[in-house]
Amino acid sequence: MATITAERSAPRGGFVKKPPGLLQRIIRHRADYLYIAPAIGVMALVILYPFVYTIYLSFFETPASRPEIYFNGLENYQELFQADLFWLVTRNTIYWTIGSTILSFILGLAAALLVNQKVPLVGLFRGILVIPYVIGHVTASYAWRWLLHGDFGVLSQTLIQWGFIEQPIPFLQSPALVMLSLVLVNTWKSFPFAMIMLLAGLQTIPEDLYKAARVDGANSWQQFIEITLPQLMPITMVTTVLMIIGNMNSFTIPYVMTGGGPAHQSEIIITWIYNISFQTLRFGYASAISVVLFIVLFVFSYFYVRVLTRNEAN
Repeated sequence: MATITAERSAPRGGFVKKPPGLLQRIIRHRADYLYIAPAIGVMALVILYPFVYTIYLSFFETPASRPEIYFNGLENYQELFQADLFWLVTRNTIYWTIGSTILSFILGLAAALLVNQKVPLVGLFRGILVIPYVIGHVTASYAWRWLLHGDFGVLSQTLIQWGFIEQPIPFLQSPALVMLSLVLVNTWKSFPFAMIMLLAGLQTIPEDLYKAARVDGANSWQQFIEITLPQLMPITMVTTVLMIIGNMNSFTIPYVMTGGGPAHQSEIIITWIYNISFQTLRFGYASAISVVLFIVLFVFSYFYVRVLTRNEAN
């Protein structure tokens, strides 16, 4: 019976049939594509067209005094890379992205280890720790803006009453403190995401590994280094890449709290694009910056897809 089946399945003449090409697969499943055609059309209208038009506009000068646009080739890109403000904004963006990602991950990991314990009221602790994540970005930004106000902020006034300082601290007005303040606020807002992701990873680690380690005499720190961290490595990679992309593309917290000030010391790329577009009306120059930002985000997205597909394959 097995021989007959093998003979029927074997191609005649020794030729292996090639898989259908892309066009043949589209023709074969044309009815399926018709069902999703409206959704594809909407996505092309709201995503593809703005994307292509942004690239097109980046090669033009759009003066605010005239309705016409003028082709200037690569001048927008040349001006961008020669501007000192671009490198200041790039430095701020790296500081914001890396600082927020590292602090959020560390705090999220600590919170995940805490709420993963089988202790009373652990569900209540989980709910409390998730509160910053569910609060709206605008609401959280305005709340922290008043808490950190340089003259009558709650934090400075509390420190003065307790005798730790003698005068208010200009958290958002000082060039030396503004980026650190924004990073800490963003860490408070985003660490629950890392906690949720890492908690899901912790709950997939087999308990037998820890039992075997305790039998071998491993203490808690050795179990964390030898078992927990290696087992969390796949979810750690995914979480880190997602937070980097999200922080680099973040807008609300820095714009609402400082607007890029003082003197561009808290300006990051996404807020700089907005300010150039709607304050100076240089849409071509802002489009060039957007293209550069897209390339950077595309690189991180590529690594995210690679890590995700590798994890699924494993």
